[in-house]
Amino acid sequence: MEPVPAQILSFDEVNILGNILNSTFGKASTQDKGYSCKHSLQGSKLVLKYNAIVHFNDTDGLTTQKKEEERISSQMLDDKIADTKKEFREQAGRALKVEKLREKDEVEVISMTSSRKIAYYRRFITFEIS
Repeated sequence: MEPVPAQILSFDEVNILGNILNSTFGKASTQDKGYSCKHSLQGSKLVLKYNAIVHFNDTDGLTTQKKEEERISSQMLDDKIADTKKEFREQAGRALKVEKLREKDEVEVISMTSSRKIAYYRRFITFEIS
């Protein structure tokens, strides 16, 4: 049995998805939550990107605090994809299918003193969409 090929999004569906995820203008651009969720759409691949500036202190340890950022960013991106799927269904009249392909995170230290480190925390999740 051959695998069923993924359904390709139509031009209108790509526009709907782009408008749902657009955070550069309107309602989505005015929310200051201390983090940002951006996206890029490359063919049938959707990449969600979480960015935050975090302050790590020496007493709690970088590993412990990084785990908390992992939890927060995963929740934010899970919420984002759930909201996106719901809005897509309402606007396009069909379900948006997503399959998580890969996930990674990184910490980039931008300032360091003896008692704390200021860093960018980033998480990227790549989905196959249809």
